Amino acid sequence: MQVNFDMDGVDNKYIDHAITTLLSTVGVKEPVDSKKIVFLIRSKKVKEGIKEIAKYLGLPIEVNLSYVPKGYTPNANDGFQSTHLVKTDSRGRGVGGITAQVSIPSNLPFYGTAGMVNFPINVRVSEDCGNNPMTLISVMAHELSHIVLHSMWHKEKDNEFYTDLTAMMLGFEDVMRSGRKVIKTDTITDRGFMSSRTTTTTQTTTYGYLSDENFTFALGKIKKILKTYKSSKNQLAKKIKVLEKQLRKQKMETLFFKRYLNYLDKNLHQKIAQQDGHWIASFHQPDYTDEFESAMQRTENELKQFTFFVHNLNHYTDHRFEEVKKYEARIQSIGIDMNSKYDRVRGAVIILKKYVSVGHRFQSFLKIRSMC
Repeated sequence: MQVNFDMDGVDNKYIDHAITTLLSTVGVKEPVDSKKIVFLIRSKKVKEGIKEIAKYLGLPIEVNLSYVPKGYTPNANDGFQSTHLVKTDSRGRGVGGITAQVSIPSNLPFYGTAGMVNFPINVRVSEDCGNNPMTLISVMAHELSHIVLHSMWHKEKDNEFYTDLTAMMLGFEDVMRSGRKVIKTDTITDRGFMSSRTTTTTQTTTYGYLSDENFTFALGKIKKILKTYKSSKNQLAKKIKVLEKQLRKQKMETLFFKRYLNYLDKNLHQKIAQQDGHWIASFHQPDYTDEFESAMQRTENELKQFTFFVHNLNHYTDHRFEEVKKYEARIQSIGIDMNSKYDRVRGAVIILKKYVSVGHRFQSFLKIRSMC
């Protein structure tokens, strides 16, 4: 694809194409809850905070952390290949006041494999990095996204725009919105004999490689994609709830069947219609409800799996989207099958109910409701 550069870097058409490309490889993730990470950084537990950032990016790595003095200038020849955290000046020097570097080893395991667990990654930050936690999180998410792309052998693994977008798509878009700009205001007052003059100087440092226009466009597109995926997730969650409600009702009906049949066995003096008598006799078969109860148990087990899947679904990929569709189809199939088996039990309860006293029916209702 041809890259169209404007005065700030690239145009939004390029950003749009990059997001589409990354969606098929890294997917898109729900925004990270940054409160825990901020707390760790403010508590001077920077290593633990960085590990949380890495973990949310899908990198269960071990962080080897070291500090450099404030104002340190990164050197690309000291083993840290990833050095560009902010826009640079004409001489390639960072114009921001924070350093955060990640060394990218040549033997990096492939993303998502067991080899990534506790794999050592060297990270270097400036000693004053905790002054702006959201900015530190933003730049570390960017730097660790280099690890993500390199571990995938992504063709754009060294592309800084793709790296910024990877961090955004893997859950750090809101953090980067808050932390990508640091505004520092200095006020100086000169006091004279008859008057004084106050001068206010404001310096804004922008971290990352996306222009404001690029960032706003990317944020809107990523949010739109997330909304579509979350809508499918919520639909699946609703269908699970409907099936759970259906199953609960059918389970109650099975308990009614057993209590009513037991009641009739203890009250044999009743006059029962001949046709109903034939049906009631068949209800005494030892396995009359076995098939239905076995199906209910299987359904309960599957519902636990479905619920676990939905509860833990916050990273959306093409594969996960296919799983959502598969679960939706399975839920529909289970519902139809359970209704078919339920008709037999429901019909039996209707017959039995005619010969059960109002008092016993009420007692049964209270008892079964407390059980279910």
